[in-house]
Amino acid sequence: MKKYSFGSRLKDARKLKGYTQKQLAEKVGAKHNSVSNWENDQNKPDPDTIELICGVLNISPNYLLNNSGCDELVLSPSEIELIKTYRNLSSQSKALITLVLDFEAKRK
Repeated sequence: MKKYSFGSRLKDARKLKGYTQKQLAEKVGAKHNSVSNWENDQNKPDPDTIELICGVLNISPNYLLNNSGCDELVLSPSEIELIKTYRNLSSQSKALITLVLDFEAKRK
């Protein structure tokens, strides 16, 4: 499983919501360049701002703050959306998805 930094998780969640850095900054009361710095892992926001970010992006602090040493599986917002979509598929479509996933997993 690929491990992502705080900044890359923040960027993915922001983009999934369709926000620009400026829009996210406005929603959490930060400067535009602060979001850029967070996404580039130059620094991290304070705990209160992290709480605001999680509320705006509808993500859990566990997802955003998950460290590589943590054994807990934390799904990204895009992974959660994929699971929701998968659950609504017919059994034939699910079988096809499983076939493709198995094939791709064996290629590595």
